[in-house]
Amino acid sequence: MLGKSLFAVMALAVAVWSQDLSGPKQVRPHKVRPPHEHRGFFFSAGTGVTYTDLDVVRRFSYSRWNFSVERSLGYDEITRREFSGWTVPVMDFKIGKSIGNLVVVHSIFELALFSGEMEYSYSEQYEKDVRVLGISLDKVNAEEKTLSTSAFSLAGGLGLMFYPFRSPSSALNGFYFGISGGMANFVCFGEDEDSGFDQVSAFTQYEIGKDWWVSETWSVGVGMAFSMHSVMESGDADDGGDRTSIKFLVRITRG
Repeated sequence: MLGKSLFAVMALAVAVWSQDLSGPKQVRPHKVRPPHEHRGFFFSAGTGVTYTDLDVVRRFSYSRWNFSVERSLGYDEITRREFSGWTVPVMDFKIGKSIGNLVVVHSIFELALFSGEMEYSYSEQYEKDVRVLGISLDKVNAEEKTLSTSAFSLAGGLGLMFYPFRSPSSALNGFYFGISGGMANFVCFGEDEDSGFDQVSAFTQYEIGKDWWVSETWSVGVGMAFSMHSVMESGDADDGGDRTSIKFLVRITRG
């Protein structure tokens, strides 16, 4: 009798265990992203117009000792290029992560083609020794011209964006401002070989704009950005100058 009762208890336990295994499993609730909030994956693509102004000076100089005049003779070469122009369109991309419906950490990529005019000037000055008289003379060569020029710009870096008005009911919801920085390469080419050069610079960009929600996660907007570039030296020459740009964008954003 005891054996039959024990068998019945064991059979009931196995049946309950089997029912538990074959029954519905608990599913971890999926975290739902609140609508009209900046959280999670962030992507933005913009296009528009931009104006850039470039002023670059490249200087190369050296000196050598001349025994005829018993002093050092110098050589100085200065090339200056001033370029300004518009581009339509400029392409601007940002990819990153939105945090707390307030901050966006992102990478930035920009591509632009420009067309405009370049003011080109070149001067060469060197001291030439005259051995018969034992003296040196200054000799100067100079050239100036205006060139029709096209340019290509590629930039990349990292940045931060802020959406300070977090309430979806606020009229200023979607207003943003940001700062980013990185490296840029600017390449010129045109009708004359003197218009051809490339420039590497470090840039800082400030931007401001407004987005409007068109779905729970997507928005469209407009923005304006201003960037300043500092020219980096290359080779044996001393490079100086700067480049500034301003752009106006229409953009679509997710996140």
